[in-house]
Amino acid sequence: MKNSSCVILIPAFAQVEPHCEYSLRQLESQGYVVRRLFGQAAVDRARSRLATDALADGFEELMWIDADIAFEPRSVERLRGHGLPIACGLYPVKGEKRLSSVLLPGTREVVFGSEGGLLEIRYAAAGFLYTRRQVYLDIQQGERLPVCDRAVKPLVPYFLPMIHEESGVSWYLGEDYAFGERARRHGYRVFADTTIRLQHIGVYGYGWEDLGGGTARTESFRFRV
Repeated sequence: MKNSSCVILIPAFAQVEPHCEYSLRQLESQGYVVRRLFGQAAVDRARSRLATDALADGFEELMWIDADIAFEPRSVERLRGHGLPIACGLYPVKGEKRLSSVLLPGTREVVFGSEGGLLEIRYAAAGFLYTRRQVYLDIQQGERLPVCDRAVKPLVPYFLPMIHEESGVSWYLGEDYAFGERARRHGYRVFADTTIRLQHIGVYGYGWEDLGGGTARTESFRFRV
């Protein structure tokens, strides 16, 4: 796999956290193209803008990394190595005992760290999300997504939020969950690699141990849902 075929996309309103920026620069030194988009308050528009431009420039792989995610550069290569159309790393919501991604119904336990592996989930938060070009093409065609803002700069709304109806309940899906729902509608499955350690930077780096209320870092962790 050529690193130059994979673009790293970072939507950032004001800044990139130092831990994240340090790893991004390592990826650049390894031949990855890293694109940072600043000043966009609407993250759905920022993601759609970055994705539209990356696809127009011919990239085959799009790797999303949020500006407040601390990660090891080798984790990008690990996601790419699975050969999956959609794969992600998991991390908690800041200050809450829950994941930012959505597990499949019936999931009772997630094993993180050295004893972890691939786990199918329902929706991936886009903070550390690997995707392949064909996913976007199939979503655009299958969902009949229009090309918007032609007079300014063409943009395809791949990450447009949506209302999802299920079992008589209306769910508001933000930009990353909406992307995952569209992908699933067109035959794609979403997987998480639970061996990948990420930190969600807030008052400190929230990691998988925070799901259980602890801050001591461990080699592996079992999260009972």
